[in-house]
Amino acid sequence: MFSIRIYGASSLKDRRHVVKSLLERARKRCNASAADLGPDLWERAELAFSCAGSSHLEMEQRMDQLFSFMERSEADGEFEVMNASREVFSYGDIQNRAAE
Repeated sequence: MFSIRIYGASSLKDRRHVVKSLLERARKRCNASAADLGPDLWERAELAFSCAGSSHLEMEQRMDQLFSFMERSEADGEFEVMNASREVFSYGDIQNRAAE
């Protein structure tokens, strides 16, 4: 998940333009599902990404790719990443949580 601050946004339309473009590029380049979780503030956004794959290593690599993509995109100057976090689960982790 990424918390970003959007520079120069003076309306929700400006916010949507930046967020929609960023999510579409992430989907294509990183083969990830992507969502805007809000809030509906002009200058802020919470973005979530998810991937599924056959191995833990593959998912770590795809998350690394996604973080690199966000760093490169941030350098364009439209937004700043305020906070970023990630979790990678294996099938066994999910099974164990369901059993609890």
